[in-house]
Amino acid sequence: MYKQMLTSLAAACALALSTSAPATTRGEPVYFDAGQYSATLLQNAREWRLQPITGDAVDVIERDPACHTHATPIPRGVWLVTRDDAGHLQLVAPSSTELPSGFPAQLRLVACGSGAERDAIAVPDIVFAWLAGNSGSVMIDE
Repeated sequence: MYKQMLTSLAAACALALSTSAPATTRGEPVYFDAGQYSATLLQNAREWRLQPITGDAVDVIERDPACHTHATPIPRGVWLVTRDDAGHLQLVAPSSTELPSGFPAQLRLVACGSGAERDAIAVPDIVFAWLAGNSGSVMIDE
């Protein structure tokens, strides 16, 4: 009886090990909300969400039509906050962020109303200050 039980158990284990998970296909990268990014930008709503490590998130909705995010929509994905050689804030697309042909992998960040909005992302002052003082990443969404 024990031999039959052991044989059944061994067969069940072998069957479980032989079935594999379905193969995954390369598609869009998987992103997770809440705490993985220093900030999130919802482009269509013109809304930034600043996400400190401790404390509540702060939503910043930009109502000034002169303060726009970018001339063309920014590709959805994670962008790293860094500084260029001159020390200016910029977003850099890592390899997991798919960029359309010809779209730059680095986008300069400027404060709204600074006069340097051309070929840059103009952001509200509070967002600019937050990103300057908190290294990390920004999740860009539609």
